[in-house]
Amino acid sequence: MSMQFSGLGSGLPIQEWVDSLIQAESLRLEKYNTNKTKYQSSKTVLNSVESKFSSLRSALEKLTDANLASTMDLFVKKAGASSDDTIATARVANNAAVQKIDLQVERLATATTAKSLSEVGQIIDGSETFTTLANGAAKEGSFSFYIDGVKQEFEIEADDTLQDIADTINNAGITGLEVGINAGKFEIKIDDDEISSFNMGASSDTSNFLNVMRLATAEAQVISDDPYETLYTSVNSITKVDITKKIIGNEANLAGTFNEASYKFKIGGSEFTIDANTTFQDLISSINNDDDAGVLVSFDMRENKLKITSETAGETAINFEDTSGDFLEQMGLITPTGDSISSQTLGDNALVKINGSAQALEVNSNTLSADISGITGVTIKLLDVTEAGESIKISIDQDTEPLTTAMTSFVEKFNAVINEIDKETKSGQKLAGEQSVISLRNSLRSMATDMVGGLTKYNSFGMIGISTGDVGASVEEDTKTLEFDADAFLEALQTRPDEVKALLVGDKSKGIKGILEKLEAKVESSIDPVNGYFAAREDSYDASIKTINDSITREEERLETRRQYLLKKFNQMDQYISQMQQQQSALAML
Repeated sequence: MSMQFSGLGSGLPIQEWVDSLIQAESLRLEKYNTNKTKYQSSKTVLNSVESKFSSLRSALEKLTDANLASTMDLFVKKAGASSDDTIATARVANNAAVQKIDLQVERLATATTAKSLSEVGQIIDGSETFTTLANGAAKEGSFSFYIDGVKQEFEIEADDTLQDIADTINNAGITGLEVGINAGKFEIKIDDDEISSFNMGASSDTSNFLNVMRLATAEAQVISDDPYETLYTSVNSITKVDITKKIIGNEANLAGTFNEASYKFKIGGSEFTIDANTTFQDLISSINNDDDAGVLVSFDMRENKLKITSETAGETAINFEDTSGDFLEQMGLITPTGDSISSQTLGDNALVKINGSAQALEVNSNTLSADISGITGVTIKLLDVTEAGESIKISIDQDTEPLTTAMTSFVEKFNAVINEIDKETKSGQKLAGEQSVISLRNSLRSMATDMVGGLTKYNSFGMIGISTGDVGASVEEDTKTLEFDADAFLEALQTRPDEVKALLVGDKSKGIKGILEKLEAKVESSIDPVNGYFAAREDSYDASIKTINDSITREEERLETRRQYLLKKFNQMDQYISQMQQQQSALAML
């Protein structure tokens, strides 16, 4: 809309007059907007009611799903309780019988382990730069010896080799001490005639040399290497393996030769490939992340060995196969003759006695499934052994907690539906006069108070602890919603479980429709996204809102046209007035 400057000639408030006239003609537009807001608010409230119905349906399904599958049947749900859950626990399916199981655990199953028969990585010879060892964790800096209580400090530079370090010590002028590298170990020899006490390390050391060289925990050994009588040496050979480097081309400093274009091998049920870009670390990670391999692999740098542990307990060998190349053989897990068992220590099978059996059951697992134990629907997990001659009890009973929880939820959600409808259909509220939703509410309320035919003892909600309030309560005020007495419900369930179940979710074999079945059907039909009450009513609101929007658009266009017409007429009037004023001024000057 273009800016209008009215009354330029006459000074009259033309813009204000036009605005006032348009405002006077806008009553119909205001009515449209008011009605639109009303429909939108009513739809919002209806959506809130619908959400309560959806929640009620979910609560009903928890119970009526018993008709779909036994695994979802809360009425026959079982639970297992162990008298000592540090020894064993139980997972129980719905088809398990109520019973008590006597269990003795004589031995747990242990996992098979494998370890390289030979050292995996190359060992130090003195030419290695110290800071490249321990996968790059070796640090430059200082380390110390105490000779007869006097501190001798040595400095390691970033590019120093092990031989450089040995030379630094040997050239320090310490009489009676000599160091060197022998068979992958760092050795310190001492002449007891010259040195009476020797200690390694100070709190001020900044290098981890003594730890990397496995000297920090080394103990004195007696030797005869004139003139030396005492030896301190690395606890084990020091490997220069770098697991972050590639295997092929042997950047990783492994003990073998890896010159093939690729290597393939199997562990467990999975095959692995080493290509030109595979690092030792990559390979270990890929094995550990493969469920079908079924093992955990680690490289023990101290022992310089691969260690592999089966994730499954029992006296079962880990499958090792070289399928292309000889990687596993070079790792010492398979011998040159093809023996893949020698590197393994087979695990133990579990030994258990069930219900006082004379012969112990041997199981290659710490999990006793039904096919192993012969106890239908019960899986026992073994955690520890029992004392000699002692046993524990595992009790299988009906698990009523999920059922009572589901019943409590149903009652809460049912009451939420009733209360929401009652609140929103009161006089002056958004859904006042909505007879369809009131009728729907009354239908649900009626179903909840119905009696079910074909049952002898428990044929209504009131008989199983679901009531509409205390006896004598005001019908108008206190019987709108339901109350749930869990104790009364469980008593009825224990007395006649089949009738309670039939009352609630029906019994197809007897042609009985349960109350919850009927409620679910009613709720589902009402919230059906195509043909349900809420969908139809929302469509009606949407249609009404669309009609009003169209009317608002037309009315706004009409008012704008009217505004432009009035502005044009008033501006013409202003021009006439201006011309008359000019003529009057001219005449006055004659």
